[in-house]
Amino acid sequence: MVKQPPNEEALLEEALRTIEERLPPRWSVEWTNYGSESGQDRLLNLKSPNSSGRGFIVEVKRSLAPKEVAAMLNPELVRRLRVMSGGTPILVVAPFISSRSQELLAEQDISYLDLTGNIRLVLESPGLFVQTTGATRNPYSTSRPTRGLRGAKAGVIVRTLIDARPPYTVSGIADVAGVVPGYVSRVLETLESEALVIRGARGQVINVEWQELIRRRATALDLLTQHTSKSFVSPNGARNALERLGATKEWALVTGSFAAVRLAPIAAPALLVAYSMRPDDLGSELNLRPVNEGADVVIVRPENPGVFRGAKEDGEVAWAAPSQIAIDCFSGSGRMPSEGQAVIEWMALKEDQWRVPSLDKLPPTPKWAPK
Repeated sequence: MVKQPPNEEALLEEALRTIEERLPPRWSVEWTNYGSESGQDRLLNLKSPNSSGRGFIVEVKRSLAPKEVAAMLNPELVRRLRVMSGGTPILVVAPFISSRSQELLAEQDISYLDLTGNIRLVLESPGLFVQTTGATRNPYSTSRPTRGLRGAKAGVIVRTLIDARPPYTVSGIADVAGVVPGYVSRVLETLESEALVIRGARGQVINVEWQELIRRRATALDLLTQHTSKSFVSPNGARNALERLGATKEWALVTGSFAAVRLAPIAAPALLVAYSMRPDDLGSELNLRPVNEGADVVIVRPENPGVFRGAKEDGEVAWAAPSQIAIDCFSGSGRMPSEGQAVIEWMALKEDQWRVPSLDKLPPTPKWAPK
């Protein structure tokens, strides 16, 4: 049974109790009214043992979707509120705050608290930083589940949105991605609800938060443990296996760490990740030894041909496109997410080198890639 969210007063009482439990020893907290005799505007006053205290202006929401957060956090509106309040910090309280909403609030230096334990409280004076993680799913949601970003078709749509600048229509995305418009619409509904895309009055996509979309797609994947991947050890090391890829009969597309360092080197790569339709056959050609742990080579059977879009051949090796490399790194383990972040930073600086101005400029899938 879905829980009912509490009313505003109960929500404020629970928020006060939650903060009290997480404050350092000898700190105190209390509610006071701020700027309104009716008490509509609440000030949460926190005091340390050695200070007179500092307050948060509290914004209470009984529901808070990322799309609503994005609308609420209009930069000019936030600036005005801070000027009017004399720089008093802001705290948003809601029954549940999703991870995407948390990111949007934190970007604006706004503290937040929900009843599942997702908390971020930041004060400069007196100095305070409290951050905890709670639920990732909304226990109060009564709406039907939105379409996630798992699966081959979603992957092609995501790559399309990342690799081409908007604007574009649902039908335009569907034509390029090779999926039905209804499926595209449902994926866009999910992305719009998470403030990852902005749509115009007629439903066209007018903005894409491509960096966050890369991270969001990666959370739907598990590149190194999915059932389509095979793990190996190379007798002479991962780099030796990479150098011999060009001489194999089986084609391969390199992604992950070795591809990332070509764009944004942060450390010598240790794990070779490549796509191939026949991982076992490619492993045999490279004289790799199958293992369950301690692998230095992982060969993945791709779930969709979209992973090949934008691939570049350099010498005898084919390399994945920057957006695919970033997605794969963020869905990997160890230092791969850090490598993914470095790739995103490179992409932000070099956007003209990899992102095309419109859908009709997207590169075709290479002729050598499997259909």
